[in-house]
Amino acid sequence: MATIELLRNGREMGERLADDLVGAQRLCVAVSRAESSVLSVLDLVGFVKRGGELLLLAGTDGYGTETALLRKLDGYPGARCRIHHTFAGIGFQPCLYVIDKPKRRTVYVGSSNLTAEALKLDVTLNVRIDGDPTDQELERPMRLFEEFFWSELSLPMGEAFLDEYEALRTSYRQAIEGRFDKPNEERLGWAVARRLGEHRGREAAARHLLVVTPKNFSVCLATKSFGRRRQAELERYAKGDPFFFHVTGRGRGLRAMGMFVGEAYRDENVIFRAMDGGAQLFRKNFVILGELKKEVGTRGVLESLRKGAPKNWFNGFVQDSHRLSMIDFETLQTAFWRVFGKERGADGGP
Repeated sequence: MATIELLRNGREMGERLADDLVGAQRLCVAVSRAESSVLSVLDLVGFVKRGGELLLLAGTDGYGTETALLRKLDGYPGARCRIHHTFAGIGFQPCLYVIDKPKRRTVYVGSSNLTAEALKLDVTLNVRIDGDPTDQELERPMRLFEEFFWSELSLPMGEAFLDEYEALRTSYRQAIEGRFDKPNEERLGWAVARRLGEHRGREAAARHLLVVTPKNFSVCLATKSFGRRRQAELERYAKGDPFFFHVTGRGRGLRAMGMFVGEAYRDENVIFRAMDGGAQLFRKNFVILGELKKEVGTRGVLESLRKGAPKNWFNGFVQDSHRLSMIDFETLQTAFWRVFGKERGADGGP
């Protein structure tokens, strides 16, 4: 009997898909959007190089697909790529993945396209079905894929208008960029981030100060994840908890505000093994609400709240990451957004 699972986010989908590719004989993909960035998540080149068969059908809705990916993959003997051109107002929006192993088939159906963002960051819903290829739940998706792949609206690479499409894609993106009011779009983004931070500051069970070295801060920002050496240490950080990054060192201080999202996970990436203080393989993802161009002294912001405190109170305060009291959080938040606004105001922001 087939097993059915609901995958709650893009990262889970990407990880499971990568695992299922190990030992697979064939991968069939039908998506509305495919980008070269996906190669950082799925080793499709390695898959076809080792003899795997790849059938990839990508749409052109919204000029989202990068034909460079299809050209690259189509150059290998085991890969066949086709284009489903948008025609007569008929969109192409499936997100279907079929993976065949000896006497086993795995199918993904949902909302994740073949891009790094979709398989690492996006909020998506996907269903994973696994079982015998002769099961109806697994036989039907393969028949649907074949209908898509050989559809009258699907063209092989040699007959698709790739150069013309890419020229239009470039023109389309330039038109979009020229049409939008970028400064106002940025202002709205900052306003939404600030409002979200204020809301979570009131509603969340906890607020945090994350104390990190400059090196670890760079890793956290690059991966949009915060780590600990032990999984139990991450349990104090819940989804929706807001936080500030305090970067240690002379002249350093408050640098960014964020909010935790998703569940804790383990990542063996070498970058997390080489962090200051030892390996931090247990991670939790976050979104950045705002980042300052230059640190603001955390001590100076909070000093007025520490009347009568020992002179060295701040040394203990930033010795390690910890929860913030509501008054400390709100004080830091007010100072953070004041500086953020001044920095962006100098560049034409609010």
